[in-house]
Amino acid sequence: MTPGLVARDATEADAEQLLAWRNDPRTRSASRTSDVIALDDHVRWLRGVLASPDRLLLVVEAAGEAVGTVRFDREPAGEWEVSITLAPASRGRGLARAVLTEGERVLAERQDVRAILAAVHQDNAASAALFERAGYRESAPAADGFRWLRKTQP
Repeated sequence: MTPGLVARDATEADAEQLLAWRNDPRTRSASRTSDVIALDDHVRWLRGVLASPDRLLLVVEAAGEAVGTVRFDREPAGEWEVSITLAPASRGRGLARAVLTEGERVLAERQDVRAILAAVHQDNAASAALFERAGYRESAPAADGFRWLRKTQP
């Protein structure tokens, strides 16, 4: 466990908060899909994620306050793609690395993980630096405005 942070499984009760974070303009600008998402569409998506054995969605909390979310999507051959979102109010507090580390810890406890992949928008220098500091390395040429980084698990 990362000191001070606890990851828990997301639930349907988190839908509105997760949607507010997802629809935040800064979050949308770094996402593959930058459209504003409607609540009904989001709830449908969330139910599918929560029911899927190939996805893990965590809410990370500090002192009982939700500060971010980490999602992992299973890829072939024991690889997982990561997506991280910090709550807008949590940005600038130095929490991103700890949120990512806590998510990776939970994933490794629950799944056989060979590697974790991250798609990082080419204009998102902060996210690229986060993943690079966490041990992710360039794994494929950039495509469609996104860099691909990969972290091999021990």
